[in-house]
Amino acid sequence: MTTQDTRRGARDGGSPREGAGRARTGEETQAVRSDPDATQVLRPLGPAAGAGQDGTDPPTAALPVVPGPPPGPEPPAEPSWLERNRVVIDRWLSPVLAFLALAMLPLAVVTTDLEALDGWGLAKVLGVPAWLALLFAIGSCLSELYARRPRIPMLGTATGVLILCSTGLPSVVEPAARFGTAWTITGFVDAVAVANGVPPQGLDARFSWPAFFAQWAWFRQAGGADQLDEVLRWFPPAVVTVWAIGIYALARSMLGGTRAPWAAAWLFVGLNWIEQDYFSPQATGICLLLTVLTFALGPLATRRTDPSGVPGWPAPHRDAKRLPLLHRWLVSGMTPPNRPTLPPRQLLLVYFCAALCILAVIPAHQLTPFAILGQLFLLAVVGRYRGRGLVLIGMIGVILFILIAARNIWTTQITLFIGTGDTGAALQEGVADRLTGDFGQVVVKYGRVLVAGCSYLLGIVGAWVYWRRRRDLVPIGLAVVPMAFAAQGYGSEGFLRIVLFGLPILTILGADFLRWTVRKRSWMRPVLAVGMVGLFGTLVFLRGGNDSYQVVYPEDAAMFRSVVATTPPGQNVIPVSDPGPFAIEGLTLFGRGGGVPGCGRIGVSNDPIGCTARVSPDVIVSFGSIEAQGVYLYGKPHDWSLDYANTLVQQGTYYFWYQSPDDPYDYVLRKVGAPVLPGGTAGRPG
Repeated sequence: MTTQDTRRGARDGGSPREGAGRARTGEETQAVRSDPDATQVLRPLGPAAGAGQDGTDPPTAALPVVPGPPPGPEPPAEPSWLERNRVVIDRWLSPVLAFLALAMLPLAVVTTDLEALDGWGLAKVLGVPAWLALLFAIGSCLSELYARRPRIPMLGTATGVLILCSTGLPSVVEPAARFGTAWTITGFVDAVAVANGVPPQGLDARFSWPAFFAQWAWFRQAGGADQLDEVLRWFPPAVVTVWAIGIYALARSMLGGTRAPWAAAWLFVGLNWIEQDYFSPQATGICLLLTVLTFALGPLATRRTDPSGVPGWPAPHRDAKRLPLLHRWLVSGMTPPNRPTLPPRQLLLVYFCAALCILAVIPAHQLTPFAILGQLFLLAVVGRYRGRGLVLIGMIGVILFILIAARNIWTTQITLFIGTGDTGAALQEGVADRLTGDFGQVVVKYGRVLVAGCSYLLGIVGAWVYWRRRRDLVPIGLAVVPMAFAAQGYGSEGFLRIVLFGLPILTILGADFLRWTVRKRSWMRPVLAVGMVGLFGTLVFLRGGNDSYQVVYPEDAAMFRSVVATTPPGQNVIPVSDPGPFAIEGLTLFGRGGGVPGCGRIGVSNDPIGCTARVSPDVIVSFGSIEAQGVYLYGKPHDWSLDYANTLVQQGTYYFWYQSPDDPYDYVLRKVGAPVLPGGTAGRPG
């Protein structure tokens, strides 16, 4: 320490030693200040070290508190197993479930007991593998739909597997195609093929719309096939797959998005209990109807615009003065729709394809053209598509076909076009008369009515959601247009066609409602997944409800073909009732039998023996499905068909030409003295 330091310390009232102490304290304080890791505050000096002359502590400046380093970010939580493997799950879960569904189908075949069929139908006799296949197929669809990036090819594959495991389940577990009507239509195809493309006249009114029969007759001849048994068996799942493609395309135009169109397609498949997808003209007609609607609401879609600014419906802005309703309709009708954005060449191609579909369906089915034209007319009135000339083309085509090609029908059976006009009778025949049978049959049929009502309810709620989003009520009108068939009193199947023609739009609107529900309440996703399982389980139950008397075995078809081969032309061959593969061949040789009023189904009529005497058939054919129809649908006792046959044999008018050793209800009766061609003898088929 220097002399100056000593004097400075004495001047401040302290000794040199104290000054040195203070200097050292200052150096230590400076060192503490410069230390970034220092966290404690130095205490002020006491009286012994730094007191003033009056014994009080001198004022000192507070040392700043040096904060410690800020806490680092908390380590991220350990991701769950699902999050760590989300990419792998999204990629492989849906394909694995689809594969498992397909793997269950062979097991479903061997575990289904068709001999136990009763009034409850197919669902009661299905084995566990069949239900597992359906569950895996639903899981495949939902897992891909809920993936972060759904893959269109995988969604399409999962949809195909779902159709095979639900709509196509009877085709898988049953050895041949169901529905006697489908087998009869193959007889129509055979008749056209035998006549080299010329449909026979006077046999059935459906030959007046021969396009479908001629088409498949050409396919049969081109393929070198004599029978269409396998086509019949797999036709329902194949045609429903085509329908689902049409629903998806139509939903893409109406709803947009990537997930909602697939949900609409699944909803359509799940609500399609109507079973009009068997080998028939109306199945092809629905394909053409969906194609035309997709064109109209897709590439040709447009909306009316009012360049004059006159408020229409709904009002363009809140302060617009509302005009009278008639004025608004007039303005809307006089305003031309705007043009689609397609180039002229593409637009012309779309016009051509739509017109071709309309013209193709006119000679194929009597009702579908009117459904298409009714829906196109509604869309044209509200200006929803460009190309109103399609309605004119369709009307001209229908009129020319009726006046020229179907002149025998409109001059003698005009009600096939316009109906009877008796709506009450149509309701009785189409709804009330079908609600018959044992307890299982009644439950099945009331379930079908309930599902049809729920379909319309879902469509109406979806129309409300669609209105809130787009201010558009036209789609629900498209579903209402087919109800005109009920007003005209078309007949027993008119209500089935009403539901079928309206179902595409109803399911698309329903899918819009489901999408809105999920967006508002995300917790509804698992609820809707459970609902999808219940929906498709109900579908299998309702579609297979009549299988006790609709199931067909290959032996049944072989038996009838043997009858055709051994019966001379001109004889009267009739079935005991309508189920079974009757008239699959020889339609032009033997006709369809019957022809006596009140005895269309001789076996289930009020007087079967009397009807047999009046009809006087040369050959009587019975199948096991006919026995089941009488028991479960008409309340007849077991073995009624055998009692009927034994009565005729005891009277000495008929004899058993054939009776199956496996199923005694499969038999053929021939009139005593009726000639038989070589190739068959009594007791066995030829």
